[in-house]
Amino acid sequence: MRLVVDAIAVQQGSAAIVVGNVLAGWVAGWPDDEIVVLAGRSPEFPVPAGVTVETTERRLDSTLGRLAAQSVDVRRACRRLGADALLSGVTASAFLGAPCPHAVIVYDFRHELRPEQFSPARRLARRLLYGWSFRRADALACISERTRHDLVRRRPRWAEKSFAALLGADHADGWRGGGSAASRRYVLAFGHFANKNVDGVLRAWAEHAGGADDAVVLRICGLGGTARDAAQDLVRTLGIDERVELMPWLDDAEFAALFAGASAILFPSDFEGFGLPAVEALRLGIPVVISSDPALLEVTGGHAVVAAGTSPADLAAAIDRALARPAEAVAAGVEHARAFTWQRTAGAIRSRLVAGT
Repeated sequence: MRLVVDAIAVQQGSAAIVVGNVLAGWVAGWPDDEIVVLAGRSPEFPVPAGVTVETTERRLDSTLGRLAAQSVDVRRACRRLGADALLSGVTASAFLGAPCPHAVIVYDFRHELRPEQFSPARRLARRLLYGWSFRRADALACISERTRHDLVRRRPRWAEKSFAALLGADHADGWRGGGSAASRRYVLAFGHFANKNVDGVLRAWAEHAGGADDAVVLRICGLGGTARDAAQDLVRTLGIDERVELMPWLDDAEFAALFAGASAILFPSDFEGFGLPAVEALRLGIPVVISSDPALLEVTGGHAVVAAGTSPADLAAAIDRALARPAEAVAAGVEHARAFTWQRTAGAIRSRLVAGT
């Protein structure tokens, strides 16, 4: 198979993690396939050996430039390269369709189900561009059954196009804790986006710290400047300065070491399309606390500590249970997470493309 991967609009974050790892899984499983990645000035993810990269000459800092690159240029590249299939790394792409079977990766519908977390302009852009992309694509690769359910519930006409291609977590197998992160026991939480529930995490930690005699600290990583200032104000108000460390965005190596060294992962997100940190934690044998979000329940399969609710008391009780997680429960979580491989993800997409969708 000759596969073209449209990664022109893939930026650092979830899409880059997914596309980079799908490529690695694809190359490992089907090394004879020819893969060409279309990117901006340079890919935002590691490119496996043997994969060719073509970068666009267009200016992507303008709306017209991005639309032209993701429509005219993608279609022309597929024709020029004689592509057997096209995979779009972001949901809104290939707006003119493709001269070959075309799949797009569908991450989530948070802009519809949590609209308050997006600006009106961004919600409108997603609605219009996603709808156009769904009409043009031949296959919609949803990263979880939850995402597929959200798609089909509101757009039942795309049910036959859609399928689940669950993400992998085997990229975490090489992560090792170390450095300054190993100096004290800590629970790790995330502050990258509004759905990560930083305020709830801090209030729950205050509840936990008030009744615990251990010296475990809470680390929250991924906080931008404004969010970090707001979190620091709440930390002072709650009187937990000695038990909380607020951290900025980290590079990949720093994040991996921080994650792998945690005593537990606190992930009570109010919305996830998949919830990759929960499966990464299970795979590494780290107890994880989750909310009752459908995607998190789906991918952890009963092996996470599920908070009874979102109140500080509920989350604090879940933290206590996670820190006391029995070894046999942790081992069962590791076994569950072994099924989540990127080769499986790539295989699900490839099978649909080979079948002509």
